[in-house]
Amino acid sequence: MDIRFQPALLQEVIDSFIEKTEREGDPTYYKEFHELADPIYEKYTLEDREPEFKKLYQYLFGTWGFSDIINSAFDEYPILKERVGIVLIKGVLKEAEEGVDILRKWGAVEQDLAKQFEQKGLKGVGIKLIPRRFYDPALSRYCRHELMHIADMLDPEFGYDPDTKVGQNPGEETLILQRYRVLWSLYVDSRLERAGKEMMLTKQDRFKEFRSWYRKIPPPQLKSVFEGLWQTETFNHSELVEMATDTLRVMDRAIDVEGGEVPETQNKVMLMPGFPCPLCRFPTYSWVEDLDTKVEGYVLDFIRENHPGWDVQYGACDRCVEVYKLRADGVM
Repeated sequence: MDIRFQPALLQEVIDSFIEKTEREGDPTYYKEFHELADPIYEKYTLEDREPEFKKLYQYLFGTWGFSDIINSAFDEYPILKERVGIVLIKGVLKEAEEGVDILRKWGAVEQDLAKQFEQKGLKGVGIKLIPRRFYDPALSRYCRHELMHIADMLDPEFGYDPDTKVGQNPGEETLILQRYRVLWSLYVDSRLERAGKEMMLTKQDRFKEFRSWYRKIPPPQLKSVFEGLWQTETFNHSELVEMATDTLRVMDRAIDVEGGEVPETQNKVMLMPGFPCPLCRFPTYSWVEDLDTKVEGYVLDFIRENHPGWDVQYGACDRCVEVYKLRADGVM
């Protein structure tokens, strides 16, 4: 497996690390750099310095242990070293741009080299990191977590499909994809905990993240649902998509735990923000729930007449409830 670092990233990591350590009172790295860099200025012309500095940054990046962090992360996943032909690591400016993914387009990899990988059935992996991440103690945890995602992607039993279509509108799609990300990360960290390895986030932090995306689940039930998810040993891509799409499928995973409550999900409908109203079919964030207690019976009957098969359990948006009340009263 070939690991390649973007030259600009190497320089940025070394320069920022030197600045950081010198600012903190440790001039060791500053002195070592200049002991090697100053002769380049003396011996080479301006045109010839660039390749020499490139070699210097590569040397220091390895000598100071930055490349070992990535190598060690892959050592934890022998299956990746068998199935991945090349790893391209480049720098980004913002944390939001960071990530690890399978290369669907080879991009910077030479075409001849790309063909060699494809002929052998090998994949390419792209890693995007901000430079200061390399001297952040959390980098090992981050790589361990993200590489398990990659291992899942390459596992036929997981059945990862990046082209899966979700949602009936952009708002619903965003919600489902965010929930999918939360569920998959929960699945990754739960396996790392069982393996006795340091996780990216603690179990408690994963619970808080899960809770923020499933606010419709009552707190006692939420605890039982989360614990059921955490203790599940295997999920696949389709199951995660299904749970991200349908809250009831998540609630089906609940188990008995102290202080928790196993929900009754049979024949229950969850009214999720951003999902389409069953009457007007438009996405809504303003559901009217408990219609049988909040809306007059004759209005509900009028809605049923106009929408055969609909019932109060399916809910309706506040706009539709208002409109159908006016129609039932003969105003519209």
